[in-house]
Amino acid sequence: MFLRMIQKEIVQHVLSLRFAVTFVLFIVLVFASVFVTTNEYVRQREQHDSLASEAKKRLEEICAIEEADDAVRTLAWWEGKKDAIPISPLSWFGQGMQGAYPPAVVTKADRVSRRVDRGQTAAAAPGSSRIPDFVYVVNVVLSLLAILLLFDSVCGEKEAGTLRLMLTNSVPRAQLLLAKWVGGYVVLLVPFLLATAGAVVYALAKGAFTSDQAGAVLFLVFTACLYIAVFFNISLFVSTTTSRSATSLLVCLLVWVMAVLVVPNMAPVTAQILAPTPSQDKIKAEQSAIQREVDLKISRLTLTSGELSYGDKVESEEDELRAEGERLKKKWDQYYEDRRRSQAELAAALGRISPATSWTYAAASITNTGFEAHERLREARVRLGEEMAKFYHEAREASHRDGEWTHPQPEDVPTLQVITPDATASLNEAMVDVLILIIMNVVFFMLAFTFFLRYDVR
Repeated sequence: MFLRMIQKEIVQHVLSLRFAVTFVLFIVLVFASVFVTTNEYVRQREQHDSLASEAKKRLEEICAIEEADDAVRTLAWWEGKKDAIPISPLSWFGQGMQGAYPPAVVTKADRVSRRVDRGQTAAAAPGSSRIPDFVYVVNVVLSLLAILLLFDSVCGEKEAGTLRLMLTNSVPRAQLLLAKWVGGYVVLLVPFLLATAGAVVYALAKGAFTSDQAGAVLFLVFTACLYIAVFFNISLFVSTTTSRSATSLLVCLLVWVMAVLVVPNMAPVTAQILAPTPSQDKIKAEQSAIQREVDLKISRLTLTSGELSYGDKVESEEDELRAEGERLKKKWDQYYEDRRRSQAELAAALGRISPATSWTYAAASITNTGFEAHERLREARVRLGEEMAKFYHEAREASHRDGEWTHPQPEDVPTLQVITPDATASLNEAMVDVLILIIMNVVFFMLAFTFFLRYDVR
């Protein structure tokens, strides 16, 4: 009996016009999004390789400069060290915050890299990119299609009179609701999985990912299924609390607008109000004031010390003043980053009352394109700036000790080293949001079950 009820639900959905439209949209939208982002990923990877090759060639040219001191000064002060920013291997699935990154960065010994892109709002949920990638399509379009396909699963049958007829045959309500859930979810999931499988095969053919990343891809698809199931359970719950299909559709659309559009966008705004960060202009003004004070003290060194401007003592004091200035400027940077992180954490906490935010954060963690990846890149740039400063000062000390500059070797020059977490660490980062989606599914299904047991079928 139970299997027959599931079969009846599947056949009823498959023969409807809504299923045909949903099936086509699933196939077209999912494959089209992955098609576009995969080609963009291949282009970005080629650009990265080209930039990395050019940077390596230029580094070798600088190190080959005849005068060793000129080579060191070019790397540390005049031209700097250029590094291409690495691209996440799964960014073709979701770009996250990676779209805000520049292709490459230049680091000098006197200019520690402090930010990746301060124009990017730190509290904004990752995954909001200009390209409609897989994460965006699932977040906005597929969640809406899930609601439109199943909003009348219970109240629609009540209006048609078939629900009352089935329950007069001593069919247990719990069994009937479970059959509706299984049948409806299978109908919803099959076109999604078919479209995703086709998209993944295309990405694999283009060389966008390897077998080592298959586990992360499967986990991301599993998380997407959980996210779609949340809206499926919401539509089932709303259908058990209403008597008319039109009312159910209106309520479901209202819930979708709040969950997908209002809450994720209002959470960062609310966080900015509750935990404001200092403006960029204020940080820059404070750092400029520090730099002016350092420059003023340096300009007065020859007057106060009585030494020549190019003497070892004056140069040593200049280095100390610059180091002190950098330390004070780094304090302002750290203050800004601490406030920014607090704001981002508050925005994430507020936004997670919506399944859309949990899905976005989980996808960003799995693809390594979220806020944590953004922080790892920022820390790598700061670390590189400090290593460049150390590289220059060690060269100066060696020249003072030995009486001549040491010729730099390309392999001795610091490079940008971004710590990339392994697949297990990325999945652990996403686990909180995955658990939130599981809890939402359980809660809304239990609500639907509770209301259906008391549902008036007359």
